[in-house]
Amino acid sequence: MKIVILTFDLPEANVVTRALLHELPGEVTGIVASTAMIAGKTDRVAIVRLGKAMGWRYGGSWLVHRWLAGLGALSLRLRRKPAGVGSLKALAREAGIPVFATRDAGSVECLERVRSWAPDLIVSNYFNQVIRRPMLAIPRVGTINMHPALLPRNRGLMPCFWAMANGDPTTGATVHWVDESLDTGNIILQGSVPVHEGESVISLSERCSECGAGLLLECISKLRGGRVPGEPQDETKRSYYSWPSPGGIRRLYRRGHRYGSVAEMWRQVGRARMQD
Repeated sequence: MKIVILTFDLPEANVVTRALLHELPGEVTGIVASTAMIAGKTDRVAIVRLGKAMGWRYGGSWLVHRWLAGLGALSLRLRRKPAGVGSLKALAREAGIPVFATRDAGSVECLERVRSWAPDLIVSNYFNQVIRRPMLAIPRVGTINMHPALLPRNRGLMPCFWAMANGDPTTGATVHWVDESLDTGNIILQGSVPVHEGESVISLSERCSECGAGLLLECISKLRGGRVPGEPQDETKRSYYSWPSPGGIRRLYRRGHRYGSVAEMWRQVGRARMQD
């Protein structure tokens, strides 16, 4: 099966991408990498907006995590270690997979590139742009997405943050079909992940990503035998969240959670393998 991955260069997303590249050698034909922090906005505008939305304490931690990810990837390369989760580019280079970087996945250039890869299946993984009909029409089998939450609860952005801020005892990951709305397609597989007392957003996000990677591999195996329709989502149980808000961040801290320390960030992005 020929697979194209749509993703964003974040450590938690790269956990999933690395698993797919490792477990499906020769099947991933290309990667589309979103380069926009917020779709349709320049990075400068996005940083200011995120700073106002999340506050500089929490938002700054998120930006430091991204900066350390690049540094961790460089450290591994200089030490001639296998690529870790700090850099999508490094993972793709190691696997010999082409990457098309774009701020607009609906552009003619992006659509033409994906068509040239002739995918049977598109896998969306932490992709931060809406996938429109022209892209959805390309793959023979369809487009699936891994969302790190138990849909329909916690649709939208940063679901691990919101699970912790709202006191959910359990969250998880969902693989679902993609339609033109956000996180609303039929559910194919789900897996639960407990929220541990006092843990960080980094830790929970990584565990949900590991769960989601396993679900994606299982789903792809099922799809080899034909299309799996999945189950419609129960709209009576839906919830949707955007970027972390000041109130949500205060609730996160009051519940004993945090984004994650610099040491935790470095342990994640500076190691070559998840089990190291």
